[in-house]
This record gives sequence, C-alpha cells and structure tokens, in this order.
Amino acid sequence: MQWNLKKVWPAIAASMLLATSFTYADFGDSSSLRNIENRLNSLEQRRGVNGMINPPAMPLTRNGWDFQISADALLWQLFEDGLSYAVETTSTGIPVGADAVKSKYNWGFRVGLDWTLPHDNWDIDLSWTHLISNRHGNSTASTSEATPNVLVKVQGYANLATVGYKAANSKYRNRLDQIDLNMGREFFISKWVTLRPFFGLRADWLRQTLSTSYGSIAASGSLIPNQSTNQSNKWWGIGIESGLNTQWSFCNGFSIYGNVATAIEYGLQKLLLNESGNANASFSRSYHICRPILDLQLGLGWDYNFCEDNFHFALKLGWENHVYFDQSRFLSYNITNYSDNTSGGSLTYQGWTLHACFDF
Repeated sequence: MQWNLKKVWPAIAASMLLATSFTYADFGDSSSLRNIENRLNSLEQRRGVNGMINPPAMPLTRNGWDFQISADALLWQLFEDGLSYAVETTSTGIPVGADAVKSKYNWGFRVGLDWTLPHDNWDIDLSWTHLISNRHGNSTASTSEATPNVLVKVQGYANLATVGYKAANSKYRNRLDQIDLNMGREFFISKWVTLRPFFGLRADWLRQTLSTSYGSIAASGSLIPNQSTNQSNKWWGIGIESGLNTQWSFCNGFSIYGNVATAIEYGLQKLLLNESGNANASFSRSYHICRPILDLQLGLGWDYNFCEDNFHFALKLGWENHVYFDQSRFLSYNITNYSDNTSGGSLTYQGWTLHACFDF
C-alpha cells in the first residue's frame, strides 16, 4: 500500500499544478487575482462583450447625452393620527363620539433629472416632490336628547371656564416639499429582471396647521365663535436615504415595478399654539430630533425606444405609500397637564402616481 501511494502522490501533485496553471492562464498573471476589478474584467472578456457581468439596464440612447427628465402627477390622500378636534359628550360628561377633519385626495407633482455617468453606467438622480393637502371638519352637538349634548375641546389649551360648545369648525393644511439626491446603478440580473440599488441624501420640509373655532349656533345656522385654537407644526430634516428599485418585464415593453426606500433624517421640530376668546394663551416649543421615513411603490410600466434608439420614453402608473413616523406632535396643555404628543402617531401619504420620463 505504501509503495502504491508513493507512485500516486507525484501524479496528484502534477495534476494540481497543471490545473493551477490553466486557471492563471484564463485570468492572466497571478497578480491580477489579487485585484477584484482585474478579475471581473478578465471574466467579462472570457464571457464576451454580450455576456458581461450584470450589464447596465439604464436606458442608453445612441449618440445621446445620457440625460433623463421626468414628471409625475400625484393624487395622494393624507392620514395622520391626532387630528380629532372635538369630543361629543352627554351633559354628565360621558363621551359618545369624536370628530376629526375629513380625509380627501389632493393633487401634487414630482419632477426629476437623471444623468448616467460614463463610469460603469452609474447614474445620479435629483428629484423634487411637492404636495399641499387641505382638510375640513364641521360638527354640531346632538339636540335630540332631553338634555342636549355638548362638544369638548381636545386640541390646544383646555378652557376650564366653559363646560362645552354647541358647534365647531376645523381646518387642517399640510404642505410637503421633499428633495432627493441619490446615486445608483440599474443592471440586469436576468433577461427580464433589473435592479437599481441606490443611496444618497434626502431633505424634507413639512408644514402643518390646524385651526379650530368653537362656539354656539346662530339662528341662520352659522357658528358664533367663542374660542379659537390655532396650531402649527413645522419640521425640517436632512439625512441619509437608501433603497432598491426593481423592474420585472414580461412582453412588448410592459413590466411590473416594485420599489422600497428608507431614510433617517435629523431635523428641527417647531410647535406653536395660540388661543383666543374666552381664554387667551400662547405656547411654543422647538427641539432637534431624528425621525425615520419609509417609502413603498408598486405599479405597471411601459418602455419604448424610437428614432433608431436615439430616444426613449416610459410611462408608469402605480400606488405609493410614504410614512413619516411620529410626526403627529400638536400641542395640548392645561393647568395640570402638558403634552406635545397627544396621539403618538405617524403621518402617511398614499395614492396614485402617473410617471412619465424621456431619455435623450
């Protein structure tokens, strides 16, 4: 047995040396193995020009400038915890219902500019999102009972001199301005699937106001205000964002896309409360804090190249969700209690987005 092994070992060693030499010959000299970029270049050359590793999928036009301009029409609905402005109670103080401003869809827009870099087809994307949402609420206490109900304030400064009101009108306004600057690379992982991982910076400006009037009802049915509560909640933040865009093509330029992104922003929160009427008060607070954000998108897309691939056009229709965590910070204050987080909830935008882009 030992004599047989002595004969076999030289053959095994020679085979291993031969295999190693073939491997080095495929990649070039041994020094290239220590450089991942050279190894990838060697592998791409072995596979050929059309078989490169993760070929770029960003639309590239012939003899173009590799720019892309885009415009989105947004039809979004806003939801936020803590927008109740009155609680209806019986004369004995038992709550029977809460009133909040009503939600509705509002139009907004998003515009963007993208440039594909010469280096490995990385791209830099800059976009601006703008949306203004307005919501209203009107409430009247029930008079069907033997002892009519009343409305009690739940926003702002508690007016201890008045037990309740007969009616209330509330207006809520929200303005969003968002700027994204990120860098990514869109590439094929199969013939029909592309990915675009990206990272960058994001800045948000959120301005919210909630104004409510409380009082009695005139003979004409209009509100006679006895107390007014005006609140503002302003947020400005900047931070790092990262995400992944995916596209799943099937036929004739049509595809399904699904995107996800997250951001953590460090910013300034400014809160202001003003009361006028039976009781007058003013209170404000500002502080710095970090807040997380989550974005989700899902929809159907269509791509088309024309003029001998000199131009590219695309359309997308999808549904988006954007969650700003812990943005419900309207103030509530009375003699014994103060809170700037009456609900501890989040601000959410959701709705339809129609996207169009043009590459040249």
